[in-house]
Amino acid sequence: MPTSTHRDEGYIKFSYAHEAAPAPAHPWLHDLMRIRDDLHEWELIGVLPDGIGYGNISARIAGSCRFVITGSGTGLKFPIAPEHFCEVVSFDIAKNRVACQGPLPASSESMSHGAIYAARPDANAVIHIHDRWMFRLLLQEGAPQTPKEAAFGTPEMARAVGQLAASLPPVACMVMAGHEDGIIAFAPNPRSARDALWDAYSRSRRE
Repeated sequence: MPTSTHRDEGYIKFSYAHEAAPAPAHPWLHDLMRIRDDLHEWELIGVLPDGIGYGNISARIAGSCRFVITGSGTGLKFPIAPEHFCEVVSFDIAKNRVACQGPLPASSESMSHGAIYAARPDANAVIHIHDRWMFRLLLQEGAPQTPKEAAFGTPEMARAVGQLAASLPPVACMVMAGHEDGIIAFAPNPRSARDALWDAYSRSRRE
């Protein structure tokens, strides 16, 4: 069963311009697919019984703030495939707008991913998951968190995520306090971000 009961994930709150294009290329794409499927098996990325998807994974395109990310509505997809990704070519937090290209439009948390890439030149991978036990444990441990008033899919959340990321170590997890059960990990590479989540996941299951 899904490990989150939230209902706001899966809805695209920002405005976006989507250009249909082939699946994006990225040197880490196969790593992203393997890690995303691991997270899906752990039920940290997936879909709720009512069909609302949750969680996504992205990687920076070297030398830019562009990135590839799992597309909107891919929570049901398993195993994930290249055509389930898209490329975010630009984003404007103030205008809450994303431009993307690929087979699918960008995920609903693309703005927060972009905010981390803009704030952290050393961050090359971002993972957003949902899990009630990890969420509660990290809050109990005093993990870094965004303000509760910063809601999912808003410029306030993206700005809060970027500001918080700028203050953290190169590999870190943060709690999205205004986004029920939401957690973000970022790192210089996808495997390090996954490992940070796995560490928290393992601790939460021992509690």
